[in-house]
Amino acid sequence: MIILNSKNFKSKQEQSEILEIYKNTDEFYGLECPHCKSDEFIKWGSYIRMIYYLDKNKKLKGELLEIKRVKCLKCQKTHALLPECIVPYKQPTLKVILKSINEEQDTYEYHFSYETIQNWKRIYRRKYLPYLKTMFNNQKDIIQKILNKIIDTYERFYQINKLILMMSHKGIYNMACF
Repeated sequence: MIILNSKNFKSKQEQSEILEIYKNTDEFYGLECPHCKSDEFIKWGSYIRMIYYLDKNKKLKGELLEIKRVKCLKCQKTHALLPECIVPYKQPTLKVILKSINEEQDTYEYHFSYETIQNWKRIYRRKYLPYLKTMFNNQKDIIQKILNKIIDTYERFYQINKLILMMSHKGIYNMACF
């Protein structure tokens, strides 16, 4: 998989505009094979993937996107070309996920469950943090703010569970009330 950034599009556009450019072009600049570092590719088909992104009016929009594939002429490996706003193996774009993590109470209109948002927090803390650091290299305070919220949520959850466990052991809290 090759993550495309604005250099590959020769454009510094908003997320929805980058997706439009991606859909309408077959020319990408500065591609490099992650395996052999070659820059020689041929088109190698595509596949369809559902994505959810924020349009220009900040409304959640879902649509099918054709993901383009290329084959490296040197090592013969195939790669999907993903715009940087698309998170590998996820339907919502990075902006949607970050907004959901950061502003949990305002994202119910997106129809993501509380459990999904909590799962994203867990996953992004350990798995996607390196990806976020490279993408938002100049915006470290945003990452720190998100991480602080994640850590705060975990600490509160741990304290509540600890309290419930203590109360149930002392007989103060009846577990049958759930």
